[in-house]
Amino acid sequence: MNRLCSIFCLLALTGFCQKEAAQWHFGNYASLNFQNGAPVTIGTSNLWTQFSSSGISDSAGNLLFYVRGGDIIYNKNNDTMANGLNIGGHYSGAQSSIVIRKSGSRYYVITHNQANHFAPSPFPPVINYALVDMSLAAGLGSVTALNLPISPTGTPIVSKLAVTRHCNQKDHWLLAHTGSIPGNNQYYAYLVTSSSISATSVISAIGSNQPHNYGSIPGFYRGLHKFSPNGRKVCATLPFRTVELYDFDNSTGALSNALKLDSIINPPAVYTYSTPNSLGIEFSPDGTKLYISYSNDQNFLCQYNLCAGSPSAIAASKIVLSNNAITSNVTSVYALQLAPDGKIYVATTNSLTLGVINNPNAAGALCSYSPQAVGLGTILVNPFVATSNMSGLPNFTSSFFEQKPTIPSISGSITCGNAGFNSPILCSAAGYSITSYQWNFGDPVSGSSNSAAISNPNHGFSANGNYTVQLILKYPCGADTLRKTLNIIGLPELGVIGKSNICKGESVKLNFSGATSYSLNGSSVIQSSVIVQPTVTTIYTLSGSDAGTGCQSLKLFTLNVSPCTVITNTIQYSGRVYIFPNPSKGIFTIELSVETTIIITDVIGRMVYKEILPGGKFEINLNVYPDGVYILSAKMKNESQKLKLIKDSEH
Repeated sequence: MNRLCSIFCLLALTGFCQKEAAQWHFGNYASLNFQNGAPVTIGTSNLWTQFSSSGISDSAGNLLFYVRGGDIIYNKNNDTMANGLNIGGHYSGAQSSIVIRKSGSRYYVITHNQANHFAPSPFPPVINYALVDMSLAAGLGSVTALNLPISPTGTPIVSKLAVTRHCNQKDHWLLAHTGSIPGNNQYYAYLVTSSSISATSVISAIGSNQPHNYGSIPGFYRGLHKFSPNGRKVCATLPFRTVELYDFDNSTGALSNALKLDSIINPPAVYTYSTPNSLGIEFSPDGTKLYISYSNDQNFLCQYNLCAGSPSAIAASKIVLSNNAITSNVTSVYALQLAPDGKIYVATTNSLTLGVINNPNAAGALCSYSPQAVGLGTILVNPFVATSNMSGLPNFTSSFFEQKPTIPSISGSITCGNAGFNSPILCSAAGYSITSYQWNFGDPVSGSSNSAAISNPNHGFSANGNYTVQLILKYPCGADTLRKTLNIIGLPELGVIGKSNICKGESVKLNFSGATSYSLNGSSVIQSSVIVQPTVTTIYTLSGSDAGTGCQSLKLFTLNVSPCTVITNTIQYSGRVYIFPNPSKGIFTIELSVETTIIITDVIGRMVYKEILPGGKFEINLNVYPDGVYILSAKMKNESQKLKLIKDSEH
């Protein structure tokens, strides 16, 4: 048994580095800065709104601008941006604005104008956008165009704007919903690119009807829409405690597979302000948990486990984290929003604090909900208005907060270098559907066994040492690369003794060490040695087994074969022996100054020529012998010399 040593590294783990959402301005002049991790009260916001706001920072987390509802843009100095008044939306509404980077220093500010619902028929477009260029006004930004239409004229739209990244990781999807009376079930998904916002939406008829007005209550339609961080799920909250979950194809913009998680079985005939509602929505960073806030007569904060199993099991996984009967000084739980620190922040109406879900990926009470964890300061804008969060939190692109899955540790031990691997078990219900696995064990000596394409492969490592095992998980819209470093010990340490460079035609004896038995390129080796005579440079695979442990290891080594053409065509030894040409196709000319005994052998010692020659010039014919290296011994009266001859018929 060998103990498995491993060092874990996940390349795809993003952490929480999306600092575009680092600066929050919301409620009654409330503001928080997550630029360096934990939130810090800013205390200089100029924003007042009961429900909706949005904003954007640069990649380092420095504030660029923020938006009240959908009508006013404030720059980083908390002043109204140039041309930033009445940009096309309305100050009220649950999600009445959101910001998307267009390209370079330019941004789309998407707005919802519920007031257009009450304009003369056909009323103007309800969803519009403005363009902001941050290169203008000395870096404070300026609105260069406003009130540009997105939704069609005369089409009612509820105030629920949500955005996620497209499958191509460059573009975005803007999701909206029609809201006619008495309602319909049509979602509109608009493609947003660096050049434009599509005028044609992808329409999905799915889920419950959503009217702009419900019963006798005018104004915005309660509830929200939100994407999961990976963009593969959409959740909607509706009146009568209704919660619906859908799949979202972020390559096509289509929704499918509606799942109703909650609702009142027998809703009242008339909706009132005290009717139980589901309101706030947020997913955990890894997409496995869903958090919902409920208001009015049933004021709860709940968690659903999206990996519980069947649709009915997911619905039954609902856990109440808090309610107004047990949480003091809390009136109504409302908005929920992920932050760059990986926590979910919870707004309760007219409160001077925010609640925090500290570990949102964890199930049940382990998520660690603290209802009054973050103070918002005590600034009095006037004697009657204190800084508070009102009911809403900023609206951001959900993709900012994605946390990729992690690979589990390899359990148990490795026997004789044989390791079993387990790929992550990911939750398809959370939008992580693996389409393929691509393993590389960092062990090229093992040849075709160095890779695998199944979820849980086994691999026998070729020798002791450190190996970096890599797994690429491929999804419908991208891939994650995970790596683990393993230290393999306890295998035979194979050694090879012998020449590594020979001339063409030479043979070499190789001796092996480190194991009990050996094979070379698949052939058994007797007595730990073998003589080889390759004609070209050859890579050999040595396999060695230890009879005591039963373990086996592999070793690759190369035997380089060269023509040895560095030998000159005429060679002189002691002024007495000349031989040329060398190399030769088979006929060598030898010049001798005195009588000499000539003996020629091949490289393994077999004699192929012997003659006593007087002084003079003679020819030696080796045509009948194979190409290769031969040794010529010249013996004279008082001395002897050896020469290397190269016979190469192609020379």
